[in-house]
Amino acid sequence: MRAFVTKGGFPTFVSIRESKFINEHFCEKDLLEKQGLSEREAHIAQTLVSRGVLDKVINAEGVSYKLNINNYSR
Repeated sequence: MRAFVTKGGFPTFVSIRESKFINEHFCEKDLLEKQGLSEREAHIAQTLVSRGVLDKVINAEGVSYKLNINNYSR
């Protein structure tokens, strides 16, 4: 288990699989496009959106995700 503090200041615990997903996809870039994700990764991303760890961005290019964590606690 790993804890993230979202922008609202609430600690949110994520599983090892979710933590691994975040470490793999959000180390060097801020925005993750949904097109490049597998079905399993898209499900993990949507679960993290519902828990407040990720923000879902919908624009003309499609759906993408970005981290919704407090930068001071990272």
